[in-house]
Amino acid sequence: MIKLGLRDRSRLNRRAFLRGAAGVALGLPFLESLPERSAWAADQTPVFSLFICGVLGVVPQSFLPNALGPLTRDGLAAANKATSKLSEHAENLLFVKGIRWPTGSVGEPHAEALCMALTAMPPTGTGNMVMGSGPSADWTIANRVQPGTAPLTLYAGNLRNGYIAQRLSFSAAGELAPAIDNPFKLYQQLMGIVSPDGTTSPQGERAKQLLVESRKSINDLVGVELQALMSNSRLGSADKQRLQQHFDAVRDLENAIGGMGDGMVERCSWEGLEISKLDALETFKYSPKDFWIEEIVRLHMSLVALAFACNYNRTATLQWGDGVDHTVYPVPTNETLGMWNFSFISHRAQSDGMVGNNPTAALVHAEIDVVRMQTFAAGLDHFKARGLADKSFVLWTNAFEDGPGHSFRNVPHLIWGNGGGYLKQGEYVDSASSQNNRMLNTLISAAIQDTGSEMNDFGTGTGGQLEAVRA
Repeated sequence: MIKLGLRDRSRLNRRAFLRGAAGVALGLPFLESLPERSAWAADQTPVFSLFICGVLGVVPQSFLPNALGPLTRDGLAAANKATSKLSEHAENLLFVKGIRWPTGSVGEPHAEALCMALTAMPPTGTGNMVMGSGPSADWTIANRVQPGTAPLTLYAGNLRNGYIAQRLSFSAAGELAPAIDNPFKLYQQLMGIVSPDGTTSPQGERAKQLLVESRKSINDLVGVELQALMSNSRLGSADKQRLQQHFDAVRDLENAIGGMGDGMVERCSWEGLEISKLDALETFKYSPKDFWIEEIVRLHMSLVALAFACNYNRTATLQWGDGVDHTVYPVPTNETLGMWNFSFISHRAQSDGMVGNNPTAALVHAEIDVVRMQTFAAGLDHFKARGLADKSFVLWTNAFEDGPGHSFRNVPHLIWGNGGGYLKQGEYVDSASSQNNRMLNTLISAAIQDTGSEMNDFGTGTGGQLEAVRA
């Protein structure tokens, strides 16, 4: 049993305790300043936001349903499109067509599109070194609802690819937020083992020790069991004092989260996490040929869902792939091509720069779209399981509309969750060729609605919100 001094007890009083399936209590940093920061009270419900951007476009004709209108499970499944893989989430989905970026490409579209996706501003700079011209939506939200706390910035791909890596999250013009590319690193942060800068403190060592003990069911002495043990006459006074301190820590925390909504303890649980897969990534090094990207996306999404459920953070981004992505997708038709990488598939030619018209590559791209939507659905399962459909939104978009055309017009946007009742659900709507600043104005307003204000002037272009997506 870990010996807890008074300072340790005070620290753990302000940390969440995850209850696993076996009733294990684990000290975590999720609710570091729980009473002050908690927004789960009935009169101040928070809205959590995850922004995801894929790369290299989709195959438009086989991606979204043919017709606008209601989305139902049966209807979406029968549409036989890539997004049919999301049919189990139909009632919580909103599809939007016609969104465009602020400007056309002037040099390196793979980097420029990513820079505009969440800033809604033409990028600054040249070539593959372009940067966002202002803060991205996640930072704008964070500055309003969690001042002093940076958004979670995540990456799935080869962050050290040497050409175009993270270009999605900007704290200010030209200020690129550092990204976490390994879910194990995020897992360690959430468990309190490392700080956001990657260093391990003495408190982190204690958290790591608690984590190990909890997995062995050594530290699950809570409630009735703990009280029974404390009454054992064979225990010395020092042992009883330590057990009392642990009991007080659990009691104080449970009292604190009592006002955070029914089921908070269950939502803020590590049940459902793929612990063995996360642990296996401790010595992980990304290789595009090993096809890790979809697993990385799913694990990142599962951890973001947990972080939101525990009110650890209110907003996050995930870039899904490198700007020029060399992931080799082992879909069936790709064997015909000799296993081209995704960049070649997207360009319909064996080139990162030239564009061709290989029809087999188009078929492979459509198969990749299906795989990515399967992964997205699996990630959304974690959000749904934690009861976040009415407390969050997840935006999925792409850098382009299509692959070979690199079009900045009619970029697909998929939204899961109603953002606290702010957004429509179960519909496929038309934006009437709106620039993405209006979409982001709307999503930012959903995320900051507990402040009683709305966003109408984010990014550039015609201001206001996108009424087609508002509830």
